[in-house]
Amino acid sequence: MSEFRLNPRYIQKFDSEDLKDHSFFPINKNEDGKLIIASVGKNKHDLEYIQSTTKLQTGLNSIVYQIEESSFNREFKLIGNGIYHRFITVERGKKITPRGEIFAVISNKGGVGKTTISIELSYQFHRMGLKTLLVDMDLGNADISNKLREYPPNTLYDFFSKTHTLNDLTIKLNLGMYFIPGESGEFKLANMTWSQKQRFFREITKISSNYDVVLLDLGAGISRDVIDFSLLADEAVIVTTPKDFISGYAAGKAAFSRFIEIQAKKLDDDSDEEVIFSPWYVLNQVSNYQQGIDYFKTIKTTSNNHINLQSSFKFVPGYLGSVLYDREMVDSAYNSQKILGNRYPNSEMARSILKIANGLMRVKNELKLQNKSSGLKRFARILGLAKKEDSI
Repeated sequence: MSEFRLNPRYIQKFDSEDLKDHSFFPINKNEDGKLIIASVGKNKHDLEYIQSTTKLQTGLNSIVYQIEESSFNREFKLIGNGIYHRFITVERGKKITPRGEIFAVISNKGGVGKTTISIELSYQFHRMGLKTLLVDMDLGNADISNKLREYPPNTLYDFFSKTHTLNDLTIKLNLGMYFIPGESGEFKLANMTWSQKQRFFREITKISSNYDVVLLDLGAGISRDVIDFSLLADEAVIVTTPKDFISGYAAGKAAFSRFIEIQAKKLDDDSDEEVIFSPWYVLNQVSNYQQGIDYFKTIKTTSNNHINLQSSFKFVPGYLGSVLYDREMVDSAYNSQKILGNRYPNSEMARSILKIANGLMRVKNELKLQNKSSGLKRFARILGLAKKEDSI
């Protein structure tokens, strides 16, 4: 099983009508330099056309994997909207399946609006027509249920206790998103074992193919569990505020240190490969958009001056945007058993979160389109390298 992220530069080499008529689209190159193709595979003439046209348009030989027609139709529509999923290939039977993007939202301290941002982002993804799963991964002080006033009988505690699967725990909210609740005040979840992380990794990989977006709202702070689960994600989103931006910088630094620890295990001692960790930053509770930009520039400058001292590893934070915070509006929405996005959909705050959601899904940066930084690949290395619970 291998994973590839769709790279739009290959899509652009083909005529869109040809892709639609012959029910295929290119994904990305594999390690052998062949272009991975997803095809419905209706007849041998389509296969012949795909292989010859791929060679003509790209100069590359192709390797064709079969995708279900329903998945093809949905992905073709998403591609037209500038949304590029990751795909998992299975050699047996030459099958290919899309999987949703996994995002993790973290912060170095409470009170920065992390959970509210997670809820509102999930809702904006849903408004974009994306099937979204919100997972409350704050394993000691889960708060999403309280904010949404949704109290399912089972939580992630039941998953980690091996009595329920993630699918068993998933409910559909009236807001349209899907939701897996966390657990509050459960000491047994304060420090995860290797086997618990491994089980979550397997399950989240499996169910991600059922969604366009999986959003993990992690606990506040920089514990080993929080950082490891943030590195499981395809993209880590660090929420901070002008008042707490030093803590936001510290959260990125901590994640980068763990990233180096994991990546260094697979690099040869004499490797000169440059390895990049590029989390996103959201500046919440700003008084104006320029304030958010200025504080992010400070984080980036500090990172360059104090973190990027090793030749093989670079910390390259990205800026997703800022949120103009309106405390009265937020309280009014949640006190009325709604959220900001559906109570005040045209507010400046809701629009700023929608812009952030669009930025996450419509990645144009070539750095973000590379396969090297896949979250699931990183986490597989964490698990694969660990020989016992405390070995890494």
